[in-house]
Amino acid sequence: MRLLFISRIATLALAVLTLAACARPAPAAPGSDAIAKAPRAAPAPTPVKTPTQGGAVSARALDTLTERGRWTRMLDSPKRGADSFEALSQLSLGYLHACGLREDGRAVCVNLGTDEPSEDAEFSAISSGRDYSCGLRKDGAAVCWGNEWFGETRAPEGAFSALSAGKRHACALDADGAAVCWGWNSAGRAAPPPWARLVAIAAGGAHSCGIAEFGNLVCWGKNGFGQSEPREGPFAALALGANHTCALRTDGSAFCQGNDSRGQASPPPTEFVSIAAGVDQTCGIAPEGGLECWGINPLSNHSEKFASVSVGYDRICALTVAGAPICHLPYEPREDPVNGASLASPVEMFPLPSGGVAVVDRSGYVEIYPPKGGEPRIALDLTARTRCCDVETGMFSAALDPDFDRFPFIYIYWQTGGDAPEGRVSRFPMTRGGDISESGELVILRLPQPDDEHFGGALRFGADGMLHLGLGECAEGDKNCKTDSPSADLSSLGGKIIRIDVRGATESAPYRMPSDNPFADTPGARPEIWALGLRNPWRMSFLPNGDLIVADVGEGSREELSIAARGANLGWPMFEGSLCLAQDAARCDAVEGYTFPIYEYPHKDGNCAIIGGMAAPDGKYIFGDFCDGRAWSLEQTAPDVWSANEITDTLTMVTAFGSDADGAVYALTVLGPVARVSE
Repeated sequence: MRLLFISRIATLALAVLTLAACARPAPAAPGSDAIAKAPRAAPAPTPVKTPTQGGAVSARALDTLTERGRWTRMLDSPKRGADSFEALSQLSLGYLHACGLREDGRAVCVNLGTDEPSEDAEFSAISSGRDYSCGLRKDGAAVCWGNEWFGETRAPEGAFSALSAGKRHACALDADGAAVCWGWNSAGRAAPPPWARLVAIAAGGAHSCGIAEFGNLVCWGKNGFGQSEPREGPFAALALGANHTCALRTDGSAFCQGNDSRGQASPPPTEFVSIAAGVDQTCGIAPEGGLECWGINPLSNHSEKFASVSVGYDRICALTVAGAPICHLPYEPREDPVNGASLASPVEMFPLPSGGVAVVDRSGYVEIYPPKGGEPRIALDLTARTRCCDVETGMFSAALDPDFDRFPFIYIYWQTGGDAPEGRVSRFPMTRGGDISESGELVILRLPQPDDEHFGGALRFGADGMLHLGLGECAEGDKNCKTDSPSADLSSLGGKIIRIDVRGATESAPYRMPSDNPFADTPGARPEIWALGLRNPWRMSFLPNGDLIVADVGEGSREELSIAARGANLGWPMFEGSLCLAQDAARCDAVEGYTFPIYEYPHKDGNCAIIGGMAAPDGKYIFGDFCDGRAWSLEQTAPDVWSANEITDTLTMVTAFGSDADGAVYALTVLGPVARVSE
């Protein structure tokens, strides 16, 4: 089973989707990375190149849509009382969780789910990875807990002197100084050189490094940013980020190499006694206890004096000399009235008639940003009614009626909570200035959704005024929706794109059926269906020529972009992209009528889930991947031939793409920031 997020964490930024989750065993990876791009009526693939890297530029933060700069003494939504984190000797941050050591050696964690270390275990060190943590027991044994996707919690037996948890792999040093690594070994990140004898070790995103006996830097794994280059020392301490490496020389000066897109590999000329690295930030503790950070959100001159610092995906936490954690968030969190979780996970952005923009947060609210940098405000707050934020639950999407002057409404696809959670498409009255009336809600569509993933999520109006909704295979509460997907079943709305007429809706007749829907007259078929054969279409967009392009998240091998024409069958669960999933491949050869992707790419180099985008002002289609931080522009270069070029590699867990009134395209991320990726 491959999950993109932590299935048991109830917190804000579990992101928008457990996009890649599925109980179906993943098919064998194709023998070549060459992937077909052209739409076909037959499944024979045409080899082409995968997305190319060319002219990559840093995405620029849009400060007016990114709140920054809050210090807090509380970690968000502590599972245990705050007193559990009041007297710590160590603290380590993961993706959305944190674990610390108390003075008695007991480990305490927040937001890690139910799988935690025994309260009787005593540790001398602790380290947190993406969604798991490891501890070094006082007898030298390594123990790991949390969510396991690649064996990262299966620590080997033995006695170790040091330990470090990376994104999806962990490393430790045995009594002889030899490195031992386990977990995901893509790009060789968990395969240390057998000859190396090390005195320190660290695991990063896709690489690992150690300090050799004579102080030189030794690294292995991915080296796409130069983060794994060997360096002469002498070095005394080490910290690895997602794609950069930092170390302290014996004189206390900091050295960094690798990805410096946000300044995370450009340390100040300061003397440090310890150092910590994250995705876009690096921090050090000065001899007198001062904290200084560099990267996306530089910090310095905090009034407290600190003993240590840890950098996670979305925050910095430092321990005071008394062992109290003080954390800095890159955004100003709001408090969920139900469970207290901070709210800052945007999933939709679109322009308003007034010239401002609206941002939809997965936690259940719509925020309005006036034009010319005015103060933002909450226009609609459904957080108390929204089911969030386990796995993929929450508020998914919103769309304005394109004929807003005649039909001044906003439509929202979201989930309600309670004992019988349901997905809803709701219509709310809205003024041109962005005021939304919650009391005017009209429920257009109800879908029972007891599961917690594969709901799809995008609402889009076509040029004909019809409302389209992309629904994942679990979006209608079908039993065993992933092991026995309803995507090809015309009697279910699961795994479909539906098309309905919502203008003139009333409580008794919330929508009308367009007479030209492809299955309107098919016995036993749901007349709402426009296209079928989808797994989890988190995002879709209309191109300028009217084509509906759908980004369907793959399972174990492929991510795909397809044109969802009238009545199109996009292949799932028979195909993942153009890859046949049937045990008997002859079944795929014998079937006709499938619409194959215009573009697809394989799982490699850290990607995991396609995030559909939208057309930029130059007509190119921009899309990204949740895990690897990249975005591409797609264009049709010849009949039935599409090509993609990388435009940025600096995004952090992108969840969606949106636009402003001028048509410029922005990337939304799970951590809150919004970045401009086109003019």
